[in-house]
Order: sequence, then structure tokens, then C-alpha cells
Amino acid sequence: MFGSNPYAAGGWYNPQNPLSINGGGHPWFPNSNLPPTFGALPTANYSSSRLAFEFAPAQPDILNCTVDGPNRNTYFRVATANGATVIMKPRNEGMARIEWGTEPSVEIRNIIPRANASHWLRLSQDQSHRTMVVNGRNYVWIPRGGAILLLSAGPTPPAELGRITRSSGKVTLELVSDAIQAGLLEASVVATVLFQSGRNMG
Repeated sequence: MFGSNPYAAGGWYNPQNPLSINGGGHPWFPNSNLPPTFGALPTANYSSSRLAFEFAPAQPDILNCTVDGPNRNTYFRVATANGATVIMKPRNEGMARIEWGTEPSVEIRNIIPRANASHWLRLSQDQSHRTMVVNGRNYVWIPRGGAILLLSAGPTPPAELGRITRSSGKVTLELVSDAIQAGLLEASVVATVLFQSGRNMG
């Protein structure tokens, strides 16, 4: 009996039943091609205003660059020498350190104690995404459509918090204001350096 079908009542489209209550196409995303999903990912959109941070120069990598944010202010400097990359705030205050090698390690001041980069950005078994833990919360980095998206993870549906993109001469990290308020700026900057370093994370 079609009237009592719980899937039909919930708005599910049944293409094999021409009498279903939903006529055609996907009821939630009409006239669109659905992207591949991680769990129950929403379409890519931002829930709040976003801020852009540009890593330049980015040729061939971003291991020696400046990170400029809103109003072209320099937020961080990235410098690499003697097998290590140091990320500094203005006035040369150390923020993070990456030590390269067969097992690169990462440390973010007051956020992440020294750990293997591959443990902090843990690759999933199917190699589709990496999980990052910051301030006791889980986040997911997942490649999609030429970008690497930062998503919330947990019991609630994931929300896009940011993305990393590369264009000629620069790498851009975009974060929503909610992500910055949650303390994700420094961790996302370090993750961007790791992802765009051109080096094996282990």
C-alpha cells in the first residue's frame, strides 16, 4: 500500500514506481548531479563568512613562503632549513615545527604535542580521507574536485569548515569564521604545509 510506505512518506524518490508521491529526480537536489560523498556529506557550501589565507610563493612547494590573510596582513612565515620547517607568527614567535625524515613529526605550540605527522593526520583504511584531532574534536580532510575540504566529524552531519586550493604561484586556505573561533587556524595552516609540501607524510 503506497500511502503507508515510510520511505515515500519521508520524501524518498522511487524511480521504479510511477505512482510514488515524488515525481522525478532527486527530491532534495533537483536538476543536479550528486557528488561522491563521505558518509552523508552536504553539498559544498559555507555556513558562515569565510576568510582566505594565501601561501606564496608556492613554486615548487610552500616550504619557504609567507601566509597573508585578510587585508593582506602577514599572519605566518614558513621557513625550511636543515631538515625542518618552522612556522612563525609575526615577530618571529614560533608556532609550529615539522621535522622531515622517514617518519615526519609535527608539533604545534599549545595545540598539538610532538607526534608523527601520519598519526596526527591519520589516513583512513580506504585512503579516501585523513582524520585530524584538534582540541579533542575530530575533523576530516577529504579531496574533492581539485580541492581538499575540511569537514566536521562526529554524530552530527558533517559541515564544510574550509578548503585548500592551488593556483599558479600560490596555495589558498579558506576557513569559515566558525572554524577560526574553534581554534582551527594554526592546525589548518600546518596541515596545508604538510599536504602541499610535496613530501611523503609516512
